[in-house]
Amino acid sequence: MSQWLPALPAFVVVTGIVLIPGLAMAYAVGGRGVLAWGVAPTLGMTALTCGTAAAPFMVLGWSPVLLLASALAGVLVAAGVGMLLRTRWPRPAVADPPRSRALALGGVALGTVAVLAAALPGVGRPDELVDSTDAVVHLNRVRGFLEHRNFSSLTAPSYPSGFHDVAGSAMQLLPDLDIVRAANLTALLAAAVVWPLGVVALSRATFGRGGVVLLGAGLAGAAFTTFPFILMGWGVLWPNLLAIALLPGVAAPTLVAAGVVPAPPSLPRALAVVTTLACLPGLTLTHPNALVSLLVIVGLAVGTRLAQRALGSSALGSSGPSRRRAPPALAVLVVAVVAVLVAAPRVSRAVADTAGYDWGAPQPLGRTLAEIVLLKLQVSAAPWGLLLLMLLGLVVCLRRHRLLWVAVVWVACVLLYVLAATRRTGVVTLVTGYWYNDTVRLAAFAAVPGVLLAVAGIGRLAALMRRLLVTFSPPSGLQRGALPAAVLTGTLALVVVVTVGLDHQATDDLVSRYYRPAEPNRVLVTAAESADLGRLAALIPPGVVTAGVPANGSSFLYAFHGKPVLFDSLLLSPDADSALIGLHLKEASTRTDVCDALRRKNVQYAVTGPVRYWLSLSERTSGLAALGHTPGFEEVGAAGRYRLYRITVCGFEP
Repeated sequence: MSQWLPALPAFVVVTGIVLIPGLAMAYAVGGRGVLAWGVAPTLGMTALTCGTAAAPFMVLGWSPVLLLASALAGVLVAAGVGMLLRTRWPRPAVADPPRSRALALGGVALGTVAVLAAALPGVGRPDELVDSTDAVVHLNRVRGFLEHRNFSSLTAPSYPSGFHDVAGSAMQLLPDLDIVRAANLTALLAAAVVWPLGVVALSRATFGRGGVVLLGAGLAGAAFTTFPFILMGWGVLWPNLLAIALLPGVAAPTLVAAGVVPAPPSLPRALAVVTTLACLPGLTLTHPNALVSLLVIVGLAVGTRLAQRALGSSALGSSGPSRRRAPPALAVLVVAVVAVLVAAPRVSRAVADTAGYDWGAPQPLGRTLAEIVLLKLQVSAAPWGLLLLMLLGLVVCLRRHRLLWVAVVWVACVLLYVLAATRRTGVVTLVTGYWYNDTVRLAAFAAVPGVLLAVAGIGRLAALMRRLLVTFSPPSGLQRGALPAAVLTGTLALVVVVTVGLDHQATDDLVSRYYRPAEPNRVLVTAAESADLGRLAALIPPGVVTAGVPANGSSFLYAFHGKPVLFDSLLLSPDADSALIGLHLKEASTRTDVCDALRRKNVQYAVTGPVRYWLSLSERTSGLAALGHTPGFEEVGAAGRYRLYRITVCGFEP
């Protein structure tokens, strides 16, 4: 663990990029207390992503000066909106009591420590490269941002770039911070800071400000392997990791704005509406499926409320008028949802492409249910202690009318997971396509209502603990002030034992599997191979593009050594010219169309080497095989398993 200490200052900077502007915006608009803390990361992402999107329109390259300017602009806008709110609704927000704030900070701290205790040993070192396919494209994207100083999510290729904005901005602020460390620290920011802040805030909005709720929420958030730990390595889905980490913090004010949960004194409903709207750009530009996930949570929660009112739930105070208005409102909601699901793929090419992802043959229903209900996705043993807490929480939510929506949202997440895993027909993808029809992303989403069930279970466990202590203690054994402390301490200790403590090794192994795989065919590139690529990079003139086979690590020529590459993604979704070069490069001396493509792409060098990685897709780069002694190619260097060739045909000057 000592090897992480030198990275602490950089981690503080990465955290400050998001949290400092976000907290300032939250307080400037009038927010106070725990819910303001939970929403701060997303407000910070709004300032950052909107700033990076606006910079190209002003013909400005992104820089630390613009980072500061976007933060100040966000705070000034928030302050102006806050003044307008106070003029229209003069009653200000009142912060949570000091005790509640202290307990909430304690809950966040517990969650942060628990996540780091599991994740840091799994990652190993701050500069450890995660050996997952998407690491290639994400690291190359950060390098491209730094080279062109264009950090916008809106420029070609259009892609939600919140994660890359944070990592790239940190590298601008800290010139000695290398790209792998920047990415790893940004991932840890999402998992160990943003996520605990969000789950504590959402639990505060849902269950109140009891000590067991606030402290237990932090522990519960760290107990799920499905999030954040799997997304730290699988894929690697860094943008999704950050987006889902933001989700609970935004869901809290959104549920208040929608009237699903009571508005606490720290967040009046009008302020909740404004805060929610301010969060949407940051959430969307981090990853759009987090916005869809938010709409699912709120839509189901509102629909549950309307259904309960239509049935005349006395616990919700359903009066005659509200009961009569509920059925038509529910019908409008259902029709709107169906219309959006049907229309979106027809209107948006991006939605249609996302829904078109095919992950192979459907898997059996039994395995699917074990993965999502028993939380056995990518782990061998079910976390029985956590499952028991969730079961207790499920019973609590089913029995309490005001909490029924939590159970409904969790069941809906289970259904989405089952549909994505077992059926991939066109109708199903209308619903699951927003998550790429991917069970891993849906499991991460399901962790949000799952945490709420666990927190409800912790509350029920505390009630049982209290009853036990009162029953078996002598009349004078527990003084009035000591009983709550004993209940709180005993409950949290039991939660640690049955969840985080017991499952720590499984979580460590899960993360380590991606960062330090035991199988050689799971390693993208070793440190020695990266050094070999660095020696070849020194032979490549500046400004020219190099063609290579991404699966042999050569695409890291750009991310690690600043030399542009033709294929910057291991998954290879190339344009027509790039596809032609990949398939027919070695025929350049006899095919003018290949030369034309090389000139348009400015590809003047090629690097070859044997492929070890499990996902080779070698059929897409067969034109780069066996370039030695091929007419039109001159070997200019060799290092390790790599060979570098200069393309001598097509009119390129030496």
